[in-house]
Amino acid sequence: MKTFNEHIDLIIKYLSGETSADESKKLFDHIDKDKALKNEFEALKKTWNVAASKPDKEVSSINLDDEWNLFSKNIDENSAKIIPLKQNPNKYSISRLIAAVAAVFVLGFAVFYFFNFRTQELIAGNSVIESNLPDGSQISLNAGSELEYAKNFNKNKRLVKLKGEAFFKVKHNPKKPFIVKAGKLNIEVVGTEFNVNAKSKKGNVEVVVSSGKVLVYSKADKSDAKLLQAGDKAKFILKKSKIIKEHNSNPNFLAWKTLKLEFNRATLEDIVKTLNHTYNVHIVIKNPELKNCTLTNTFDKQSLDSILKVLEATLDIHVSKKGTTYEITGKACNK
Repeated sequence: MKTFNEHIDLIIKYLSGETSADESKKLFDHIDKDKALKNEFEALKKTWNVAASKPDKEVSSINLDDEWNLFSKNIDENSAKIIPLKQNPNKYSISRLIAAVAAVFVLGFAVFYFFNFRTQELIAGNSVIESNLPDGSQISLNAGSELEYAKNFNKNKRLVKLKGEAFFKVKHNPKKPFIVKAGKLNIEVVGTEFNVNAKSKKGNVEVVVSSGKVLVYSKADKSDAKLLQAGDKAKFILKKSKIIKEHNSNPNFLAWKTLKLEFNRATLEDIVKTLNHTYNVHIVIKNPELKNCTLTNTFDKQSLDSILKVLEATLDIHVSKKGTTYEITGKACNK
């Protein structure tokens, strides 16, 4: 966040189309070297584009002063609240809206909302956020993920669209099934707890059920539907348009939310993959012979640096940080 704040003026200038070639190059040199800065820049850029594309008739209804004051008053560090928009036709300015969005980042909030007359979109920046949906369902949204739902959510149906990864604790309501659309896959429930990972660039989706039952399907007639119960996992392979149901054997599927990790003779390759996903970082193993080193240990809400120190001491390896990348070096482990 500190890095983002240091470059906010230049970012706003770039999005306004006012930077010189040298200034643009300077900005993207920083962005290319900093994954966190890149994520936050892309999120702000999307907000900017959405705001800039609003027709005058729609945006004229927003009283930015009232909404920003209400937003500042109600949002806190641990939860995100939806601020309903009021109508006041003479007080809208694109530049002031963008400044307000930028201020959200500067003030350190990890979440913000897009408002229009049809949908609301919740976006996680570079950290996990917790929020409640209008029906009382709870959601944890992983870093870099987005959730969109209609303004009339819970009126006739409960439908949300997910990009990225989220954990849902759905409030029971048999009259209104809760449906998550993740890419080409649909996850339909009445009341349960489950995790959806749709981060794959290939369009694949993974669903793990913690409690209750979940129906997953990709076809409109539900002919390929699979019923999942607690402990089950479904993998949707987009290329084959196929859903594979199996038992979930990964104890760390929710570590990005809980920061609780369990490794039982896990290879360093698998450990690194889990840490990258859990802490939203980039760790690489420089010596391929280290990939099969194994570790048995548990970590409960420990920092990434603390875990890496344990790996160094246990596996006799060395971890160094170059820019935003962690590099693991050392000799092959004794077998």
